[in-house]
Amino acid sequence: MNEKNSAGKQLLLLFLGILMCCGGLFLFSRQVDVKVYEFGNMYGHWGLFSGKGIPGGMVVIPLIIGIVVWVIFPKSFAGKLITILGGLFIILGIISSVNLVFRKTTLYEFILMIVLIFGGGALALRILFMPDVNVEKDKKKNKIDEINDRFN
Repeated sequence: MNEKNSAGKQLLLLFLGILMCCGGLFLFSRQVDVKVYEFGNMYGHWGLFSGKGIPGGMVVIPLIIGIVVWVIFPKSFAGKLITILGGLFIILGIISSVNLVFRKTTLYEFILMIVLIFGGGALALRILFMPDVNVEKDKKKNKIDEINDRFN
């Protein structure tokens, strides 16, 4: 097989795999509804805080304490750590208040989504991580040439 043809075929398969995966993810995302609960109204929701809900202002207290400690002691590791953890608590509280619901779909559409997502991803990964055959052939030729050179 021609080297140009092989490289062009691999590039085409890579783009086909990426396109399949993106198309499957698009179809999958069209079937998902996103609902967001308020911080205080997460009762009955299995989230970060086990459905008990968190008061909106309480989650900001570690961030405020961290900023105050960081301003008073600028070189302290504790102030930076408390500030980062306070920001992380806010982000995790927001993420845990999100509820994803998969809409009713047909089996055909679901199988199509799964095949496109995982088939396209596998095709792209195969092309990306497949060893280059031409390089291995060149190595074998070089070893054979070395052996021939030793005997000649």
